[in-house]
Amino acid sequence: MESEMDSALSAHKRNRTMAAINIFMCLFLVSNYCLLTVSQAQSPVAQGYDCSNIWERNHTATSGIYMIKPRNAQFGFQVYCEMSGSGGWTLIQNHNGEDHLDFYATWIEYENGFGRLQGEHWLGLKNMYALTHQTQRRCKLHISLGDFDGNEAYAEYRSFSIGEANKFYKLSAANYSGTAGDAFLGFPDIPGSNQHGSYFSTWDNYHDKCHPLCGSSDIKYRSCSDQYGAGWWFNACGLANLNGVWHAAPDYQHWSTSVSWPSWRFTDSLKFSKMFLIHY
Repeated sequence: MESEMDSALSAHKRNRTMAAINIFMCLFLVSNYCLLTVSQAQSPVAQGYDCSNIWERNHTATSGIYMIKPRNAQFGFQVYCEMSGSGGWTLIQNHNGEDHLDFYATWIEYENGFGRLQGEHWLGLKNMYALTHQTQRRCKLHISLGDFDGNEAYAEYRSFSIGEANKFYKLSAANYSGTAGDAFLGFPDIPGSNQHGSYFSTWDNYHDKCHPLCGSSDIKYRSCSDQYGAGWWFNACGLANLNGVWHAAPDYQHWSTSVSWPSWRFTDSLKFSKMFLIHY
């Protein structure tokens, strides 16, 4: 009799233990769900559509990293904003050799962006597409350039956008003004140097016009991106290449892989380049 009672008591204890374990697991799962929900709710809130919009909302905003969510975009992302007394500029590229950032990157890296927002970086083609396709917000591209002699120049395109991913982020840059010249236009006596309307290419996914090959009679290559060490809007191949290999002074001239804007400095690899989007 005692044995049967002991067995029943043991079974009762086991059942209570299993019930306690089940309750604990349910509470654990609910707790995790709540933590996830709170974490998502506390994620950074977008401070504007772009840096220009942030400045429009607050004229005292200072330069730094901000969270933005462009109009029509399904996602938000961080950018570096350069603020001044006259507006906010969204930095989409910074190349100056200080971080030794390698711009010989893959298609996926160029799509998603790479580098350090407060240093050398490429913001990402997906993000650039979102920034250049906002309802009722036009966009211009401002390029700032510097050489190793301390000189600076700029090129500005009053109308700028890039195509969709399935159109390989095709370049659209029009209404040039500035002091650096329109290097996208190339030179009339150099075939294939006009890069207006070109598709973006990387070494692992190229969409240039090297079909079947590019180059001079003694040097032939299949991919401009592979030949010039960068992802860019190449034609066949074109001359401008602000994502080219950074070369330090004093050995910064006559490189084919240079940070190049030849309408301003034909033989120099530049000391720095910055590409901004300004919305209006």
